[in-house]
Amino acid sequence: MKKTLPFACLCVASTCLSANVPLGSLWNATLGPDKVLRIDSTGEAAFEWTRYAMTTRAASFKPNCRYEITFRAKVDGIDKGSYLYAIIRPESTGGAEKDVGDLPVVPTDGEWRACKMKFTTGSEPDYRLQFHSHNRIKAEVADLDIKELEPVRYETRIPTASPAARPEGLPAGAREFDVELPRPKSDLVLDAADFGVSVDNPDNTGAFRKVFAAAKDRGAAKVILAPGDYRLADATSLVLEGFEDFTFDGQGARLISGRRQGPFLHLRRCVRTRLMNFSVDWDWEKAPLASLVEIRAVGQGTVDLHFKDYDDFPNKQASFLVLSPFDPVTRSIGVEGMSTKGLAPFWGELAPFPGEWIAPNVARLKTDTNGLKAGELYRLQHYYYQLNGILMESNEHLRLEHVTILSTPGHAFLVYGTQHHMLFDHVDIVAPKDDPRRVITCTADHLHIAQSRGFVKLENCEFSLGGDDIFNMHDCSGFARANGAKTIRTQNAPAYGMLKKGTKVELRHGDYSPTGFTGTVAGTKAVQAGHGVFDITFEEEIPTEKEDGFVMFDKTFDTHNIIVRNCFFHDNRARGLLILARDVTVENNIFRRQEMGAIKIETGYTLNAWSEGYGVSNVVIRGNLFENQNPSGSNSLHRERTIYAGIYLKRDPSEDVTDYPIIRDLLFEGNTFRNSCGVAAYVTSSQNVTFLDNVFEDPVPRRRELPYRAQLFFANARDVKVFGSDYKPSASVTPAVVYDAGSCERMEVR
Repeated sequence: MKKTLPFACLCVASTCLSANVPLGSLWNATLGPDKVLRIDSTGEAAFEWTRYAMTTRAASFKPNCRYEITFRAKVDGIDKGSYLYAIIRPESTGGAEKDVGDLPVVPTDGEWRACKMKFTTGSEPDYRLQFHSHNRIKAEVADLDIKELEPVRYETRIPTASPAARPEGLPAGAREFDVELPRPKSDLVLDAADFGVSVDNPDNTGAFRKVFAAAKDRGAAKVILAPGDYRLADATSLVLEGFEDFTFDGQGARLISGRRQGPFLHLRRCVRTRLMNFSVDWDWEKAPLASLVEIRAVGQGTVDLHFKDYDDFPNKQASFLVLSPFDPVTRSIGVEGMSTKGLAPFWGELAPFPGEWIAPNVARLKTDTNGLKAGELYRLQHYYYQLNGILMESNEHLRLEHVTILSTPGHAFLVYGTQHHMLFDHVDIVAPKDDPRRVITCTADHLHIAQSRGFVKLENCEFSLGGDDIFNMHDCSGFARANGAKTIRTQNAPAYGMLKKGTKVELRHGDYSPTGFTGTVAGTKAVQAGHGVFDITFEEEIPTEKEDGFVMFDKTFDTHNIIVRNCFFHDNRARGLLILARDVTVENNIFRRQEMGAIKIETGYTLNAWSEGYGVSNVVIRGNLFENQNPSGSNSLHRERTIYAGIYLKRDPSEDVTDYPIIRDLLFEGNTFRNSCGVAAYVTSSQNVTFLDNVFEDPVPRRRELPYRAQLFFANARDVKVFGSDYKPSASVTPAVVYDAGSCERMEVR
């Protein structure tokens, strides 16, 4: 069935549905007599978010049907990161979490580009095709065509009681390794107090710099700090660089930061270094990181927020960045049927306060009010990615033991460079138990590895109450197209513009299948550096493109061999673990109340945002408890999930599946899935996946009882074994393995 939809059937929206633009704020969109839609937002200020512009009429899409949309687009971007964004979204409910299709169209260099989207609608009755702008653009859209496709044929298998032998050839996961202790060359121990570090000092930054400089100059084995609270009010970071065989022992001290830029502590190129027995905190008296707010009233484009823990909120210039639904019983974010709402750009400088204070503890915020109701509780973040806690760059054999992050803006721990061999032992990210204002710990990820050489171990840690994922592990990939016999031109790949001569870069086809080519960089040349566009020339001739473009893997980095063991991860926004690496073992951990699910196993690249991961293989997830996951309802193919495995390919045209098994060799063994909201696992674009002897317990009814609750779902998967599933009796659950019969091969269920 095919519908050709002329642009005469498109209508300019009467209101703005973006969460970040005031109601009624529309940019220019005109339909010419040639039936070409012309969009021009260059007259507005740059704004790093999407702006709602156009929508199809109500009859365009039916619920629970599969569609393909094609159109041609020509896009000229004015600002860094500008692009046209086509999405399929219900008009009356939700935001991005309800999207069933999306396609960013980046600047096309004056050429028309063919665009295609495939998607399946859910149960909402009012899906629309919408065009948004990210920053300022000029764009033209023509030849829109909507085609209804045949529905996907799903099959269901009910596990039986038949015994099954343990399969052979199962993944082994990470191999064990040690992180070396310091091997000091002297017995010299320096006391920080001798260099002016004092609990009475309003700013100890300079004194700490003195003691660390002396330790490095004199080859000290250790610096010690007496117990107590030590303030660091300087605007900049503490830096430990080039230390070798060194220990910092805080002996229970708390370091309280009020900096305005940089990380709290920057560890750079240290070898066999040990940090232990201290905590890090933020100065909440001056600038709370987040607040518990109650919606007092919802007006026309405004919402009144009551700051429940303050009679007089201390920072009237605070940014309002993210609203996350708050559960007063568990005192954590994540409420069934409610979703986090972005209010302003998360990156760069803090956004100015967008409203007025109508009482010492009540702010009137100018924003889209879609979905907000009086009486609801939210955690309001004032910081996100602007600062970080402990930044670790290119260290070797780094140990953190009995270190606590009570609070810090940004990521609690951020790793990049060629760092390898890291131990986190009894490292906790927890809020003080005696202060109800502390509704957040870190405002972004708890632990984020942007690049490394692997060998990371987390043992006996507790991570909680963060503003984003628990542990994101990956290296950064990038997209490029051929631009000569030995040259490629990157697209949205800023990190690849800094490649040094001699760097080895592997090129994969756009579906991640191998090209067999790993080239040696001869040089790089900036084309549009602000847009991540560079020409990379190799010493060797590049291969022929199989389809549109290549994926680049910088072989300098290799995040692999990760062990996460005996940890407690709970009550955070977004996901638990993001596994974008190989040789990973996750065992005997507790995952509780992750807002968007416990584990996401993925690899992907985009033309407009991030490109992360070199593939996933040899992953063992064993003996863990997954409890009350994904209350926000994050879903794929309308199946909310505890665990997700899949890819994303944001290119033109694309679908988020691939026949090449860039994700492979996964074992889920002996885990307990308790009180699931949706499917226990959604697995796609994967090969050699085994679920073995897992337990499913669902005694508690959910607010929304989904028919697929606690089941396993597969699409574009091969060589799948589901053996020994133990479903405890529950009126809420129908045990089953469901799969797309047209895309799955060699399914074995016992």
